[in-house]
Amino acid sequence: MPLSQAEPYLDHLSSCSPCYRDFLQLQSARRRRRRLIFAVAASVLIVAGLATWGIVRTHGQQLAHAVIDLRGRSMARGSEAPPPMEPPLEVPRNTSHMEIYLPLGSTEGAYDVRITSSSGEVLVSQAGEAKLARGSTGLSIDLGISLRRPGKYVLQIRRHTSEWVSFALNIR
Repeated sequence: MPLSQAEPYLDHLSSCSPCYRDFLQLQSARRRRRRLIFAVAASVLIVAGLATWGIVRTHGQQLAHAVIDLRGRSMARGSEAPPPMEPPLEVPRNTSHMEIYLPLGSTEGAYDVRITSSSGEVLVSQAGEAKLARGSTGLSIDLGISLRRPGKYVLQIRRHTSEWVSFALNIR
């Protein structure tokens, strides 16, 4: 109500205690309603912000794709890790897919890939089909799980009828 319309009631309001008390209660109720609306809006924004942060954080960690280039590496045969002359390969621990470029001279066909601990415990074992593309033989492997435990491991690759070829691998 504009002040010009409220003027006849202002004299009564300022002299009548019960009316003034009712007026103060009405103002207090309006303030409480505004605070409640503000609190609900702030809560919705906080929940939306936390949900967005969680989704972005989880999405960035869920699907890691590692590219392993073995084209310039020497091959150590057998189950032992290669001599420490070459730096180990490194992949993030949330890797769930590997694209492996095999050493030069590798042929197309079926390959086995496994990741073992230094004591020989097999963590992951997968098979895949290597294909020649643009002068390199590549092998695509879905691990099915992500490599959650960081540490030093051995990546081993072989054709179905050959010996294992081993490479030092750091999961970080």
